[in-house]
Amino acid sequence: MPLRRSAQIAVVLGLVAAGVWVVRGKKWELLRKPAEAATQVTPAIKPRSAADLIPHLKGPPKRTGVTIKELLAGKVPQLNQLEVEAFLKNRGRSTTNLLAASRLLNDLSFAREAAKADPKNPAAQLELALRGETPEEKSAAIAAFREAAPGNSLGDFLAAHQAFATGDAGAAGAALVQSLDNPLFADYSLDLVAGSEQAYLEAGYEPTAAAGAAMFALTVPRAQPLMEVSKNLLSLQQEFVRSADFDAAEPTVIIGLTLGQRIQDQGPYLIDQLSGIAIERKFLDQLDPLTQAGPGGQTAGERLETLDAKLLEIKDLTSRFTPAFAQADQATQSHYLAMMKSEGELAAMRWLVEKK
Repeated sequence: MPLRRSAQIAVVLGLVAAGVWVVRGKKWELLRKPAEAATQVTPAIKPRSAADLIPHLKGPPKRTGVTIKELLAGKVPQLNQLEVEAFLKNRGRSTTNLLAASRLLNDLSFAREAAKADPKNPAAQLELALRGETPEEKSAAIAAFREAAPGNSLGDFLAAHQAFATGDAGAAGAALVQSLDNPLFADYSLDLVAGSEQAYLEAGYEPTAAAGAAMFALTVPRAQPLMEVSKNLLSLQQEFVRSADFDAAEPTVIIGLTLGQRIQDQGPYLIDQLSGIAIERKFLDQLDPLTQAGPGGQTAGERLETLDAKLLEIKDLTSRFTPAFAQADQATQSHYLAMMKSEGELAAMRWLVEKK
């Protein structure tokens, strides 16, 4: 799990009744020896422009000094402007590549370029919906995202988040009701990881280092707005209960439970499991334990027990993950990173721990 997401996870964990912590920052044994630094003699040459340098970056020497240990310690290598521009020059300015460049350099101009060139691409619009610099830019991108991906409920949740922020509870409610008819929940972040991995490979990183750096550099900016939506939704539900308007309160509970379950079922990262559980528990706690509220006809009480068991499993996996990963060879590390992308972070952790 990328360290840069640890701050988000810390907030989520504070909302979960059963305590879970994610192991981070422990001392790791060196998984491989860093290559000896080559002595370089800088020739006396006149300065060259970026345009002159970019072609020479096409085939740089392989970098062997980046270890998984360093990535887990938060030492994720950063690509510079020249390396990213070389990547775009050699691999093309596709939507995926431009969005990866935007994340790697924290530069929205690349995301805007992608959205302008491919306005119906939901990934490009989502990037601006999440990272736009003004409410107006975010609002336009959310609308475009919902149009480009009408079956993706993430657009409905983001629209509700913006409506709550402006005090328009009616618009927020309409967007949340719409989300019930849109079962898909996708943020296209794995495409960003794939693009970033190619950028690291193009810059000369070895495959395992490139895959690790791309995954560990990823952040999940949708986590906070979804938690805020659940908080506002719970406030609405409690207000309806105080006014004895139980007919209005019931849909808020259904939406809250759906949001929590959908994040867990379709979100690929460990933070999705934790935030989804936290959201679902908020609304389960409001119900009579015998009320039918979970998948497969589970009662609220039974569903809470299921979530508690899942939290305990996550706690156990994170504690066992450290020694398992420390003893893993490079092939195992590579397979783990591949599984994170294909089956999700929790499934990859299960595989790593249980195969040992």
